[in-house]
This record gives sequence, structure tokens and C-alpha cells, in this order.
Amino acid sequence: MEIRKYKFSATVIFASFLLMLVGCADNTETKAKDENLQTMEYVLENALTGPNEELELLIENEGLESLVKYEEDLYKDYFANDTSYLDFVNSYGSTLMIEPMRNGYKLKVRNIDFEKTDSEEMIYNFSVELQYQKEGSEKSEVEIVTGQANLNEEHKIEDMLIRIGDFLGSLGN
Repeated sequence: MEIRKYKFSATVIFASFLLMLVGCADNTETKAKDENLQTMEYVLENALTGPNEELELLIENEGLESLVKYEEDLYKDYFANDTSYLDFVNSYGSTLMIEPMRNGYKLKVRNIDFEKTDSEEMIYNFSVELQYQKEGSEKSEVEIVTGQANLNEEHKIEDMLIRIGDFLGSLGN
């Protein structure tokens, strides 16, 4: 009887330990996923909302150095290295706001959906519900913009693709 009690106690302790270990692993994975989503959300919200007054004034009155500093302050900490950061700002960054500024539109992110791919790496597909409105108009419309982001273990973006080109081109029509 005593041996049976011991085996039962050992089994319960082992099962409890195993459950605790699995629970901690799930929490770590969930926390990492949350940090990845926060990184992507911050970058997408800032890249696709605007143009704001600060950016408009910089482009209108200041030199290129001010724009470079503005983008660095806004985005650099969210990218894995200088190459990934420069790729982003050269392809997107403030350049995403040139067409809306030129044609008198304001953009605003309404919602972002993320889906982790089946890849072993941290790759996410995203879909952004982007509201746009012509200045002076009460009517706004919504466009869906898609893309993909690759992140590293430090929750920094290594590469980001935003499929927005056709939409921006249509603002001039």
C-alpha cells in the first residue's frame, strides 16, 4: 500500500511539473507573439496614417536632413539593422505620404489583422483596413492593403512588404 501511495504521489508531482512547464512555454510564446504584433502595428500605423502636420511642415519648409531625422526617430528602433531600416524608409516611410499630400487626401488605419505563416521563421501576413478621405469632403472610403513582415527573435523587423502601389496611384484620378 505504501509503494502505491509513493508511485501515485510521484506521478501527480511529475504531471504537475509537466503542466507548469508547458504553461510557461505557452506564456513565453504568447508574449513573443504579442511583442511581434506590437512592433508591426506601430510601424504600419505610423507609415499609413497621415500625412500629419509635422510631416507636411518638414517636407514644405525643412531640408532633407530633417526628414531623415524624423524617420529615424519614428522607425529605426523597430528594425533589426540599418539595412532593413533603410530598405523600409526608402520604399515606404514618408514616401507613402507624398501621393496623398499631392492629391489632398488623409489616410487613417482603421484595423490591422495579422496571421502568422506556417514557416519556422517569424513571418506574418497582414491586412490593413485603410480609410482615406479627400480634404474638404465628408465622404470617406476604405481600401484593404496587404503585406508581409519578417521578424527576428528580438521582435525587430528584418523585412517588410506593403502592397499599396496601385492604391496610391489611384488617388490622383
